[in-house]
Amino acid sequence: MKKLNTFYILAIIVMIGSVFSIVSSCVPESKCDPELATPFNLTLPFRFPEMNLPTDNPMTEEGVELGRFLFYDTTLSINHQVSCGSCHKPEFGFSDGGKQFSTNSKGMMTKRNTPALLNVGFQNKFFFDGRSGSLEEAVDDAIKNEMEVNWEVTLPYLEKNTFYSANFKKAFGCDAVTKENVLKAISQFMRSIISSGESEIDKKFFTTNDYTQLSPAASRGFLLFTSARADCFHCHFTNILTTDNQFHNDGVQYNDGSFNFADNGRGAITNVQTDNGKMKTPSLRNLAYTAPYGFDGRFNTLREVVDFYADSVHMSPTLDAVMIHTGNIRLNLTNSERDDLVAFMLSMTDSTVIVNPKFQNPFR
Repeated sequence: MKKLNTFYILAIIVMIGSVFSIVSSCVPESKCDPELATPFNLTLPFRFPEMNLPTDNPMTEEGVELGRFLFYDTTLSINHQVSCGSCHKPEFGFSDGGKQFSTNSKGMMTKRNTPALLNVGFQNKFFFDGRSGSLEEAVDDAIKNEMEVNWEVTLPYLEKNTFYSANFKKAFGCDAVTKENVLKAISQFMRSIISSGESEIDKKFFTTNDYTQLSPAASRGFLLFTSARADCFHCHFTNILTTDNQFHNDGVQYNDGSFNFADNGRGAITNVQTDNGKMKTPSLRNLAYTAPYGFDGRFNTLREVVDFYADSVHMSPTLDAVMIHTGNIRLNLTNSERDDLVAFMLSMTDSTVIVNPKFQNPFR
């Protein structure tokens, strides 16, 4: 009798297991697979190049939106006071709002001006010295050095936060609250910050190839900008992004004839003497919002920038050849020509992108 009861008990257990298996197969699978995330529709302005996205961090709707929250969340910093958005403000073209140097979480000034983030996803080296080879590396660098994040504290906070834990799962799958995914999400959001194509130069020149469609002053500035007289185009007009993404010594730093500068820039990374003093070419898009200018923020206005390159470039052993215009580092530009150059650069202003709600601080 006991053997018979045991047999029936085992049979019932098997039947119950089968029922649970059938029921569970009918229940929709939890959204725990990162491949179930929604691909992000990256809309590019006319003639923009394709963005070279990393294969291990494809952009998704869920990842970009998660990244927006992380980008503006001050609780990630060691003192809960600083976020990525503290130094990259939309209303200032994602630069630091008129500050020559940004401050880190300890209130100490950095040694360089904060670069704007517009179209950062098209870059191949990051920071003025190019020390990071990917956007994820650059985010890691900034979070470590400017926000001084303590991952042993930050990751448990994100795991316990019901909003974050749910959204990490949507973007990256189960057990997704990791340092790597924090960097990936913020990078996805930053790659989404691209020009809208609504600037004067986009609507009136790049769509027509006719510079006369620009304002009269900007048209005259275009001719100077792209001529051997002002010679700006070698670094800033090789493509629609207005930066060649290369490193140049543009004569901003005074030098005594040696290879050492106050800031060696690229040379400090490569340890190549002839790279000393070289900095990455910044984009000229949205300059109307990103003052002050230069890697050290020394120029308060665009006219100051033009005046410097016309009158005050410093000679040095590593000065870029493009700065020596027909054998002379001084440009013979009139006041009106200098104003025209400023007008042309301001034609690259895109007011739409800085008010786009998709890029704004979600905590406000």
